[in-house]
Amino acid sequence: MNHHLNNCFTTGEFAKACNITKQTLFHYDAIGLLTPHFKDEKGYRYYSYQQFDLLYVINILKELGMSLKEIKQFIKTNSPERMIALFQSKSDELTQKIETLKQIQKVIETRIHLTEQATQLDFSKIYTEYHETEYLFLSDRIPDYSNYQFVRSVSEFITISTEKKLNVGNPIGAMLHRENLLGQQYGNYTYLYLKIEEGQNHVPRYEKKAGLYVIGYHIGEEDTIGKTYDQILQYMKNNHLEIQDFAYEEFILDSISVTHTDAYVTKIVIPVYKH
Repeated sequence: MNHHLNNCFTTGEFAKACNITKQTLFHYDAIGLLTPHFKDEKGYRYYSYQQFDLLYVINILKELGMSLKEIKQFIKTNSPERMIALFQSKSDELTQKIETLKQIQKVIETRIHLTEQATQLDFSKIYTEYHETEYLFLSDRIPDYSNYQFVRSVSEFITISTEKKLNVGNPIGAMLHRENLLGQQYGNYTYLYLKIEEGQNHVPRYEKKAGLYVIGYHIGEEDTIGKTYDQILQYMKNNHLEIQDFAYEEFILDSISVTHTDAYVTKIVIPVYKH
């Protein structure tokens, strides 16, 4: 028996063990990326068990975005120093990718939770409930009542929130000042906000204080939200309640979960006190 064949695998055996095709091994051999440990006089290829590690690393580098040409160049010119430098670079990239994927997963989980909650609500009800303290990240103050300023504020807020990795699936909300609410200037928002999750302490926080809140739901587009506010204000009047400072608005059903704008649902939350 040829001593070269000791502890060697045929092409088929090696391909099966590595969960790849024989054609892939033929291609790697043809381009000089992974040559067989031995070829007999009939041209049959044989691979050693030590080559499993090399193929595994090739697959990892492919998964990390390196081309076969780049991988071949690395293998042909590698050294301990170059290997450490490359692997450290790839490890740093993976760390960043893992953090990104964790944030994406958090967004998905938050959206599932919020949408499941929304499907259990009675949108026709207006009611009061006690809320614990929440913390919000606010936009810069929106300077005046104009579509241009609002669009600009939203754009800047989204940019900052993305840079600071604050978006974990909570909807962007809007704060309507008491004076604008009572003056029926329903689109004249003062701030935009995102709820701050536990651990997001690297940004300035606005304290939405614990206390009694009136809750109502607006179904449909924003241009008819005044009717819903009228109903909420009548409820407050009937129950001897006064608004404190801001009304908080946020979509709980939007284009992510429903098809038509007339099915959108905006949750309105207003801190109140009894008089």
